[in-house]
Amino acid sequence: MKIKVFNNKEDILILKEDWEALFDKGNYSFFQSFTYCYNSILKYSKPFIICYYEDRKLVEIWPLELKKNKLLFINDTHADFCDIISETASLTVVDFLKENKLASKLRLKNLEKESIAIKKTESIKVKDVLFSLNYSLLKLEKSDNFPSNFNHFIYRQKRRLKRILSKYQYNTMFYEIESSNFPIEKIKKLRIQMIELEIRNHKFLDDDLISLTENLYNAGVLVVYEILVENNTTAISLIFKKDYYYSFWIDLFNDQQMMNLVSNTAFIKKNTEKNSATFNFGRGVYRYKIQNFGPKVIPLFELNTYSTEVEKHLSLYLKSAKRVLKKLYKKFR
Repeated sequence: MKIKVFNNKEDILILKEDWEALFDKGNYSFFQSFTYCYNSILKYSKPFIICYYEDRKLVEIWPLELKKNKLLFINDTHADFCDIISETASLTVVDFLKENKLASKLRLKNLEKESIAIKKTESIKVKDVLFSLNYSLLKLEKSDNFPSNFNHFIYRQKRRLKRILSKYQYNTMFYEIESSNFPIEKIKKLRIQMIELEIRNHKFLDDDLISLTENLYNAGVLVVYEILVENNTTAISLIFKKDYYYSFWIDLFNDQQMMNLVSNTAFIKKNTEKNSATFNFGRGVYRYKIQNFGPKVIPLFELNTYSTEVEKHLSLYLKSAKRVLKKLYKKFR
């Protein structure tokens, strides 16, 4: 057996140990972990996880699912970064995709330029690899005199960060599995507030996603940071943590001015007081992040494969038309 495709959630569970061992050997994001992928498989999901073995040892995983006749990374909607997990240069999985007429069904999002997925699929002829959006990364040295460690900022920019933190008298709470239960009721309450205030729509942080966040928290990879003003929860951030690397994932906040910015700034200050740290702001380069933190902006790409050149050009045309319509809607709404 060289290739095995897992379509059943119960069968996928037997992969856990080997998946985690392979994951730990590489520099992957939390979104390639067994915990994230397994817990993202819902009742209506159609997993299509391709595993490749050499000498009975698992050496490559394509954590995919089937949606609308396309093969996507599992739960790519909520994953900031996606990729294949591999320790081999073999193209056996790509050959398998070609032989089974699946090589034209890939829609792989949230890829870094040097991703394994882009390298492995070079031999697929009818495809495109296009810029999709950016993410941003901030590396800071340890400092007990915040924001002196923002070495890339001039005095005026540093002074603004101080003003942000002085805007409210606030307290903070830090939740992690070793010491606290997952604050699910606080998260649900703030979610409802955001929807009622029309900061987010009704689909924001639905029950399936809340369940996933709780499972990730209980697995010890996700932490929760809370801001309280006058004993009221005003902001909550769900953050992936590994050593001193923090990835902001989901932010909740009320309509008090700059509350999300206050929360992010307070978290950065707190976590650079004793150690140098890296902060990943995830997908989407929002203006307030760039202005207030000055992170490095890095592009992400999307890879699509097609059956024919005609299908490819039609898809690109429709995408372009959709972008134009979206811009017009924003301009005239």
